Amino acid sequence: MTKTAFDTWLINGNITIFFGSHPDSFKKDILASSLLSDLIAEKKSSNRLTSWPTYKNTVRNIGWTTNRQTSRRLEFESTSLLKITKQSVGSALLEDEQQTLANAIKQMALLQPESVELMTIIRKLESNAVKSDTPTTTVTSTAALLTIIRSNKTVITQQLAFTTNHALSVDLFDQPVLSSINDRQTNSWQLHSLLDERHYSQIRDDVLKKLGQNIESKLMHILAPTA
Repeated sequence: MTKTAFDTWLINGNITIFFGSHPDSFKKDILASSLLSDLIAEKKSSNRLTSWPTYKNTVRNIGWTTNRQTSRRLEFESTSLLKITKQSVGSALLEDEQQTLANAIKQMALLQPESVELMTIIRKLESNAVKSDTPTTTVTSTAALLTIIRSNKTVITQQLAFTTNHALSVDLFDQPVLSSINDRQTNSWQLHSLLDERHYSQIRDDVLKKLGQNIESKLMHILAPTA
């Protein structure tokens, strides 16, 4: 099986993974447009579930052409983000892409507990979390936004809601600490898009102007861990 390279970024705490090789200019356009959309959605509501429509509408207005979108409920218990993501996104990916996704998430599981990268992810999850106390533990319900850019430039945006009775930590990536929220509600939202590069080139300067210093402070490149 061919091993596909990947490049991982955090966009305002959301995980974004580029599969294969892409021009830097294209990556910058994806990062900037997604960042602006997330900041606008975050301003609308800190609740990830209610801010999702705002995020979708904003990326569309910026120039992400929607191919299709889905929403459904997934049932899972005592699992990891790696397994949930494969369950939700796997059917939309080729076999080698599924392995690339797994490799990227496994890399995230190697982040040091006190690293800036991990703390940024945790703060994002905490910002839209709902917590409830039981006699023995605190249950946290939250949602994560994951964006995958395939080698053919197709963008898959996946939002997943889950709950855990463990502290949010690096364990969420590959340890059995996540379960579906017991409310029978939709917990998986997916958007398939393509960036209309011609349209975006006409508004790029406006996007960057609106972002200002956020383009430096809210984007973070996750490098492969060194031996």
